[in-house]
Amino acid sequence: MSEQDQIGYGVDQGVATITFNRPDKLNALTPSMLQLFLRIVRRAASDPLARVIVVTGEGRGFCAGLDLGVIGSGQSSKANSADETLAPPQWGDEVGPDLSRFFSGGWNELITSRKPTIAAINGPAFGWGFILALHCDIRFAARSAIMNATFARLGVPAEKGSGWLLARLIGSARALDLLYSARRIDGVEAERLGVVNAVMADEALMAHVTAYARQIAAHSAPRALAAMKAQVWSALDDPYDVGFADADHEQDLCTRTEDFREGIASYREKRPPNFRGE
Repeated sequence: MSEQDQIGYGVDQGVATITFNRPDKLNALTPSMLQLFLRIVRRAASDPLARVIVVTGEGRGFCAGLDLGVIGSGQSSKANSADETLAPPQWGDEVGPDLSRFFSGGWNELITSRKPTIAAINGPAFGWGFILALHCDIRFAARSAIMNATFARLGVPAEKGSGWLLARLIGSARALDLLYSARRIDGVEAERLGVVNAVMADEALMAHVTAYARQIAAHSAPRALAAMKAQVWSALDDPYDVGFADADHEQDLCTRTEDFREGIASYREKRPPNFRGE
């Protein structure tokens, strides 16, 4: 399998699906594979056919983290910025607030994409794989999925912002429990802790995620989605009044768009909206 084939990409009914495709290694990442993944996230963020981005894994695993076999092989483990040559800026880059002033590129491509991102955790999500799932806006997991933050057992701290993300998702005590112990949790416990939004039978996962993503792509205005995403990710530490003022500002901008007029018209006419991101 060529390196380019190790990350799959396809768009259907407004949903871009990015697939880790190294199933014989439970989709463990090499540094070059991670760079390719980040470039493809940028591609999805600029793809005019994509409204929602789904990340999943081929075979039995989501992503087993960094392939430890590359340590000492001469390959760099750093992946702090994505190659911007894959997709020039186009539709999607101006539909809402720019989060890059709050989050750098690279690992944060999933956050700064302006489009909803969903992780479909179909199997083991360890280390780097777990972190990439945390960078998504929403996570769904198969019942048999296994997750853990392996870092303490490898002698490293919580990598790539995972401590920051976990604490905000599930609270400091639960985050530190997972980080200190590096213990594995299944989909059921991940749901109980709040790491994932919902857990379901393995065979139902992708059908659920696909239907959920398509519903968002078909019925939610792109600029409104981008504004909501920015409101949540950028306001994590803002005072209430700042969040309120930002919401008013974005509302004023949204009401000037064609999509707003289409949303009102479709509601009055009792028909599905035809949003165009304009």
